[in-house]
Amino acid sequence: MKKSKAFALRFFIYSFLICSLFLSTTLFSNASISTNVKVYIDGKLMEFGREANDPGPYIKEGRTLIPFRRIFEALDMEVLWDAQERMVTATGNGIEMKLYIGKTNAYVNGEEKTLDVPAEITDGRTFVPLRFVSENCGAKVDWEDSTKSVYITLPKEIESPGKEMPGGPGDINVPVVERNKLGDKVTYNGMTFSFDSIELVDIPGIFDKRLYIKGKTNAEGSELLIRIFDKTHSSVKTVAYAQNSESSTYDLIATTYVSKSFVPAYMFVYTYDANGKLVQIADIRF
Repeated sequence: MKKSKAFALRFFIYSFLICSLFLSTTLFSNASISTNVKVYIDGKLMEFGREANDPGPYIKEGRTLIPFRRIFEALDMEVLWDAQERMVTATGNGIEMKLYIGKTNAYVNGEEKTLDVPAEITDGRTFVPLRFVSENCGAKVDWEDSTKSVYITLPKEIESPGKEMPGGPGDINVPVVERNKLGDKVTYNGMTFSFDSIELVDIPGIFDKRLYIKGKTNAEGSELLIRIFDKTHSSVKTVAYAQNSESSTYDLIATTYVSKSFVPAYMFVYTYDANGKLVQIADIRF
């Protein structure tokens, strides 16, 4: 009887210590993380939670982390995710930035820089330090502690997303362009091209998918800017590059990353005219 009581007492004490350790660890971990952060780009509030896998930013160890694709697109940067290297690469406006998951070293145009808080993966999404990314892209960042708000002022050479490409939803100056289907040939200033297939590929371990677009062109070394929309008119941008092939034409290849809920519906194709102005030359429906 005495042995049973002693065992029960020891078991109770052991369980109490384990629960206390778990609670203290959890509370300590959560104490350094705050959510409900507001982010403004040139005075406009960024909206999060628009889809199932669209998490908002949070504060960790005094630094705001934000989904990498949302902030880089706002800064007019093209982004690539290297699952093997666990590395984010962003390029645009004369800047190339590389950040590694879990590492405090980053590279901006080849120069090594140190992060206060590294990029990390939370619930399958990649988050990057907002201030480091924005300031190294030339933007100004201000913090308002009372409202937990971040105010990002874009440099003059970076306009708000979508302004640099005519013909997007809401643009009153949409050029008259004939609608085409996948596989249709389009000709502009002696260049003939077609986009023949579009494919979404799952990426293990994260919520993003990789989007591939393939086609053909007769113009060696050509580059076409493309903007792909889903049914809600959300969009992603990328560039299609002409590559050598075994035939008399050249392969057109474009790739980018999208969320798993993104279902391509149509895309606009752009190039520069003789005066260096960006013009829409195709409207392709899937």
